Amino acid sequence: MLADAQILENTKIIDDVYRLTVKGDFKPLAGQFINIKLNNEALLLRRPISVYDANEDSLSVIYRVVGAGTKELKDYKVGEKINILGPLGSGFPLTKGHKILIVAGGIGVPPMHFLAKKLYKENEIVFVLGFRSKNQIILEDELKKYGKVYIATDDGSYGFNGNVIKLIEDEKIDFDVIYACGPTRMLEAIDNKYNGIKEGYISFEERMACGIGICYGCACKPKQIERGMLRVCKEGPVFPLGVISYDKA
Repeated sequence: MLADAQILENTKIIDDVYRLTVKGDFKPLAGQFINIKLNNEALLLRRPISVYDANEDSLSVIYRVVGAGTKELKDYKVGEKINILGPLGSGFPLTKGHKILIVAGGIGVPPMHFLAKKLYKENEIVFVLGFRSKNQIILEDELKKYGKVYIATDDGSYGFNGNVIKLIEDEKIDFDVIYACGPTRMLEAIDNKYNGIKEGYISFEERMACGIGICYGCACKPKQIERGMLRVCKEGPVFPLGVISYDKA
């Protein structure tokens, strides 16, 4: 879907994180993303942002201000229009009747909200969220609607002092299926620990150019090289555990 969508909301959540809501029935799957074209012609590349929430009237994303594109996006006003391509990419496979562990770090947390909305009625969910410090925590209260929430901070300023893997181990969290989104180092640790032991799916955050699989700017290497390079925007951003190679060589 390609549409000029009207902005319904563009609100600051914390210092550098905003929630953007646009009008339209985009029908995304949990785990998919949209590609936003900025109105400034000097900023040529679209910005890929994962879906935080959606219904038949609107779609919302949560983004962090990190570069020229998002610095401009944060200043767009309600009533303005932006061009959106999407939804794009693969979504998370949904399951029923399981103990679900959702692990997310930083700006990887928002897409897991939409996933939880799809899962909570037919599964038992536990969240483990990782942030650098207390002042960077987002969506804790929103996610409590869908399950128990544990939080780890790198500096120990809130919740568990340490990383998400250590928290899972210390709390002896029992689960059947794991879903994860966040920094690559976190995803690699989860993949290494649970591949072959648990069913699981990871969603990659990656810089993109076209967003539709043509340019291979977001390609990553699979463990089975005969499969050929995998595109985060097309075959991903969601992959089963054990598919992606983290070897940069």
